Amino acid sequence: MDKERQFGTGDAFMLAAVGAWGVNFPIAKTVLGEMQPEVFSATRYLAASFFIFLILIVRRERFSINLHEGIQLIGLGLLGITIFQGCWSFGLAMTQASKASVLIATTPIFGAIYAGFTGKWPSPKAWFGIGLSMVGVVLLVNNSFTQLNIGGGSLNGDLLILLGAIIWAIYTAASGPMIMKRGVLVVMAWGMLFGSLILMIFAYPGIMAQDWTAISPVAWASWSFSTIIGAAFAFVWYYQGFARLGITRAMVYTYLIPVVAVVTSVAFFGETLSFIQVGGAIIVLLGISLSRAN
Repeated sequence: MDKERQFGTGDAFMLAAVGAWGVNFPIAKTVLGEMQPEVFSATRYLAASFFIFLILIVRRERFSINLHEGIQLIGLGLLGITIFQGCWSFGLAMTQASKASVLIATTPIFGAIYAGFTGKWPSPKAWFGIGLSMVGVVLLVNNSFTQLNIGGGSLNGDLLILLGAIIWAIYTAASGPMIMKRGVLVVMAWGMLFGSLILMIFAYPGIMAQDWTAISPVAWASWSFSTIIGAAFAFVWYYQGFARLGITRAMVYTYLIPVVAVVTSVAFFGETLSFIQVGGAIIVLLGISLSRAN
């Protein structure tokens, strides 16, 4: 067997990461039933940043930054944590976890479009994949061949998730140079810290109004999983796998995130998807695969 095709440590890290992220969608949905979205995101990522800093301390890696780096990391935190998490948490609160996981998986599509605006135009095959994914998104969100469904909280949630996918695509491109310079863990730790502190400003009224004693043990357990596993360790596992496998093989695993999320949501959390929505999800994933082929 070709050595590159053998299952190894990198594959194990990637499976752990996508499994954690996939399961996190319905688990986070559970927390949002008892905690306001902005409160959930602010507290979750503030705590997650502490875990990342702890990992850096244990590994004895330098994480001090200068003023110029601090300003850049504040901007990245604002984009990747404050704005993205605002879209993600509010959107998830208003729509199905299964749909949200497929919609957020369109990030590579918007990344390809963003690359086009920077002069790196996708191939015709990739553009076909982009168009195909957009058709799938419409089917998944609209859930009808014969009429246009444009009302309701679910649509607002879907649109927020799509906006989050756009924001994350821009954040991924913008954070690249800093990650190359300082490493993933340092950028993640400071970005999460700065982004969550900014989010705390907007979440403060909700934090003060939150009845913390009324939150159920199940919700606290879900919050803990989403914070420690979904927001901290999963990123570490992902980039450990990414470093071992390279971008091509690593990106294949990301297609499993919505699969895990949909299976978990339907099997354990009682969500349902129509045949039209299942077909739309398959079309989205096929389009993403085509857009990343080159």
